Amino acid sequence: MENYSLAESFRLLIKEENNFLSHLKPETFRHIRRRMIETILATDISHHIKNFNALKTKFDSCEVTNGENLGNLIFDDNVIKTFENQQSVLSMIVHTADISNSAKPEQISKKWHEMEFEELFCQGDMERQNNLPISLLCDRKTTCVYKSIIGFINLAVKPAFELIIKITPENIHYVETINENLIKYDGIAKKEEDMEKI
Repeated sequence: MENYSLAESFRLLIKEENNFLSHLKPETFRHIRRRMIETILATDISHHIKNFNALKTKFDSCEVTNGENLGNLIFDDNVIKTFENQQSVLSMIVHTADISNSAKPEQISKKWHEMEFEELFCQGDMERQNNLPISLLCDRKTTCVYKSIIGFINLAVKPAFELIIKITPENIHYVETINENLIKYDGIAKKEEDMEKI
């Protein structure tokens, strides 16, 4: 999906009427193109743990916290190291935005999660019809939706936001919203479990 998004972005960008980057020097365009590619590819959830741990280690080593000391990480005499560190931060910010449904107010968050699972379940239905193994979280008969959401929030969403607020402490309200949603989702998950017992 990420590769498709990139291909479509550049397909649209090469059209003269869309190419707002056409005035740039070739080396500047290559720099922006590389940033776009690395940022979008980093939204793939399969890279989450590796990218999260790498950035957390960098934050810890530079003592990035409470919006301070980020400059120690993203500005360096070594141009390659500077690009990589800046890219790590940029990629994590965009990835965090990509998985941010649980950081939205409950009504919005809940609606997004329902749509996500309906998409997963449609995939599972197609896999079942074609006698294929049903992918993880795609079986509407066995998946505990809110238990799965809680697991994803605790594994990926909340840690990502807690990392990002080290550079933007003013965004702590997102973590507070996540915690509120976790409490509500826990109640829904318990009702799901009770229904399964019946």
